Amino acid sequence: MPTNNDDIIYSTSLNDRILGLVGADTFYWTPSGRDTFIGGDQGERYDANPYLDRTGGDQLHIQGNVGAQVRFVTTEDGLVSVGAHTLKFEGIERFYGTSGNDTIRGAGAMVTAEHFGTPTHGLTIYAGAGHDIITGTSMDDILDGGPGNDSIWGGAGNDFIQSSTGNDLIYGGAGDENIRWGLGDAYWHNPGNDTIYGGPGHDLINVWVWEHGDGDGARGGSVNIASTRADGAFAGTATVGSSSGVSTLRFQGIEQGWTHNGNDTVTGANAKVTGNIGFQWNTRWGDDRLTGSAGNDTLEGGEGRDTIEGGRGNDLISANGEFYNWNTAGDGDVDTLIFHGGFGHDTVLAFDVGLDILQFDRGMSYSVSEVARGTLLTFNTGDTILLSNVFDF
Repeated sequence: MPTNNDDIIYSTSLNDRILGLVGADTFYWTPSGRDTFIGGDQGERYDANPYLDRTGGDQLHIQGNVGAQVRFVTTEDGLVSVGAHTLKFEGIERFYGTSGNDTIRGAGAMVTAEHFGTPTHGLTIYAGAGHDIITGTSMDDILDGGPGNDSIWGGAGNDFIQSSTGNDLIYGGAGDENIRWGLGDAYWHNPGNDTIYGGPGHDLINVWVWEHGDGDGARGGSVNIASTRADGAFAGTATVGSSSGVSTLRFQGIEQGWTHNGNDTVTGANAKVTGNIGFQWNTRWGDDRLTGSAGNDTLEGGEGRDTIEGGRGNDLISANGEFYNWNTAGDGDVDTLIFHGGFGHDTVLAFDVGLDILQFDRGMSYSVSEVARGTLLTFNTGDTILLSNVFDF
C-alpha cells in the first residue's frame, strides 16, 4: 500500500488505480489492462536543474521490450498505450521508456503550474534502449534517447538533450539548447554517428567523450569547423575514437562549442567565413590545440597546457576560464599563443606572465604600452595584442 514516504509501487494484472500520496514515489508499469497512476503533489523534493543529480519527483518506468506510444497532455500528465493496454498517469515528473521503440510526444502539452514546492518545469524523459522518437514541450526539457537510433526534437524552451550509443538525429528547436554528444564518462564509449541541428537560439554543442582514463594524457576528440554564418552560428564535424572504432558527429546551427577531458584538437583554419564572423569554442580541460578561423573568433583553452592560434580576425583568446570573465586568472599551466603577421587586433585573457608563451613570426617586433585595460603590444605589422588585466609584463 502507498504511504506518505518515498514508495516503490508495481502494477498488477488487474485494472489498477494507484495513488502515490505524499513523497517522491517510483512507479513500475507492466502493460496489462487499463490502469491509472497518480503521483501525488507533495513532498517530492523535485530539482529541475539538469546539471545536478536530477533528484526528487515521482518517476514512472514502463517495463518490457514492446515499444510504447506516449502522449503528454500536460508536463506531468498523459497517456501510455502498449498494444491494447493503456495507462493514464498524473503528477509524474520523470518518465522512463521501454527497451523497445518508443514514441514520446510532448508537443502541445500544457504547462503544469507550480504546486506544493514543485516548480514549473518541462519534461524529463529517459527513453531507454530502442529506436525512439521524442518531441519536447515549450518548456525547458531534459531529453535522453538512450541507446538506439533515436530522433529527438526539443521544441521551444531551453532544453538539455543527451545523445547516446546509436546513430541519432537531434533538432534543438527554438530556445538555447545544451546538446551533449557522448555520456561524459571516462571509458571508451561509442557515441554513434549523429547529426545535430541547433535551430534558432544560442545553442551549445557538448562533445563529451574521450578515449580512457581521467583525461590526463588521454586522446580526445577532433573538431573541424567547416563554415560560419552572419548570425554567429557555425557548422562542422567532430570525430572521436572508441573501443569499437571511430564515431562522427555532424552539426550545424551551433553558437558555442565545448570539448572536455582529453587532449582535443579544434580547428577552423579552413572554415568558410561569412563576413567577419568566426566561431566560439572552449576546450575546457586537457592539453588542447585550438586554431581559429579568418573571422572574429572566441577561443577558450581552459585548464591544461594549451596551444592556441587565433588566425586572422580580431579574436578574443582566453588561456583559462570563460570569455565573459575579464578578470580570470591564469591556470598555472604553460600555454602557447601563436600569432602570425596580419593576425589582426586580438585580446588575451588569463595570461600568466612569466609562464605562458607568446610565439611570433620571425621579423615581427612590438612596442609595449600600459593602457587602462592592461598591456598593449603594438607590432610592426600593424597588429595588436591586448593582454587584459596584465600590468607587469
